[in-house]
Amino acid sequence: MKINYIEQNCKNALHKINKSNLPFKWGMNPYRGCLHSCIYCYARYTHSYLDLNPSKDFETTIIVKMNSPQILRKELSKPKWKKEFVNLGSICDPYQPAEKKYKLTREILKIFRQYRSPLTIATKSDLITRDIDLLSEMSQEMFVNIVLSISSLSQKAAKKLEPRAPSTERRLQAISKLRAAELKVGILMMPVVPFINDTDEEIESLFEAIANAGANFVIPGILYLQGASKSRFFDFIREEFPELENKYKQFYSTRSPPKFYRDKKYQLFKTMLKKYQLDDYNTLQPKSQSEQLTIEHWLKKEGKGAK
Repeated sequence: MKINYIEQNCKNALHKINKSNLPFKWGMNPYRGCLHSCIYCYARYTHSYLDLNPSKDFETTIIVKMNSPQILRKELSKPKWKKEFVNLGSICDPYQPAEKKYKLTREILKIFRQYRSPLTIATKSDLITRDIDLLSEMSQEMFVNIVLSISSLSQKAAKKLEPRAPSTERRLQAISKLRAAELKVGILMMPVVPFINDTDEEIESLFEAIANAGANFVIPGILYLQGASKSRFFDFIREEFPELENKYKQFYSTRSPPKFYRDKKYQLFKTMLKKYQLDDYNTLQPKSQSEQLTIEHWLKKEGKGAK
């Protein structure tokens, strides 16, 4: 597979996030597109803004925002910036393979440290352990946490769903290394994919592995599909799991599976979160934010058919 890296300059580094169920209001992405090639990725639609094919080009044409550290410095230095909470990796992974060459994320971390602006970092990659030295220093001076995404202990399922992402084993090892450095680490256990990685036994085994690795909290989520990600995922089902195609047509007539399925799984999630003591959501946000986060906070839109 040929990968095209397009080096560009950006006008803005930060973008506003208007979602009431998230603790952060700003996002940043030094890259657009992602080599991890996750079949379910909701961010594929962003490539349509560039007149690129969301289904095929998202993982083969990676936009590198070469001046993003410099633009971020200008934005954080403005008097109107009030050190609001930022999610680094809100759309595309800041530690995808391009980061090995470009090192934009490491430079961005240095700038957040300089301005003591609170930060959460979202990634699927164990490459984040490269920056433990810097992250440890930052954590002594400001709020910073890390959220790793893990969907399955099954190597077979993970390879199909996330074909070029680091293995679950490497991510679990990364959790242990980050926690050994006394960094706050949470897990996005998502997506739980109906009929593929969703048995009660599989889900509990993953909770147990995450707990053993030392994570602070888990935020679980069931697969939802819309737009370009939905059409891409249905192509994947026809190719890899043709026996499930009719079930998926029934389950995903809207963007989420039926309410009875969501209710059953989220009851299981609540049980597992308490059993393995992985519900400490207050380590996810700066102390300056007074709201007490609970599992109900994260699931409050689920009853409406949202993620």
